Amino acid sequence: KNRNFEQGKMLYDATRCSSCHLMRGEGGSIGPDLTQLGTRFTPKDMLEAIIDPNKTVSDQYAATVFTMKDGSSVLGRLISEDENAYSISQNPFAPDVIREIPKADVLNTKYSYISVMYPGLINRLNEEELQDLIAYLMAGGNSEHEAFK
Repeated sequence: KNRNFEQGKMLYDATRCSSCHLMRGEGGSIGPDLTQLGTRFTPKDMLEAIIDPNKTVSDQYAATVFTMKDGSSVLGRLISEDENAYSISQNPFAPDVIREIPKADVLNTKYSYISVMYPGLINRLNEEELQDLIAYLMAGGNSEHEAFK
């Protein structure tokens, strides 16, 4: 209750949530849309997911590990593929930078159990800022939500 909507919105952008997540139709699409997050999760669940993004990684947003025939591996989010190559994005903050991996060079692929969401994104926030950010997430970006009254 009595949280600061404007500060929550500013922190959502400052911690780069909007780079990867949609909120009310704005932002990135690498991670899930957060508009309805507060209807499905508690503040505690949200905080745990932000602190430890590897705890639960949805197949829908998981990165893929490409084990190469030369013994190396490449990690990235599979964007598309054709009969000759995989197209992947490796940087969640630059999702439009695409790398092509020839299928002939790949031994196998598997989903990564490591989230593409970086841990520690909220480490620099103080308690008040964190509460405003969580309220903003709970409200789905709605300034009329009860958290801001």
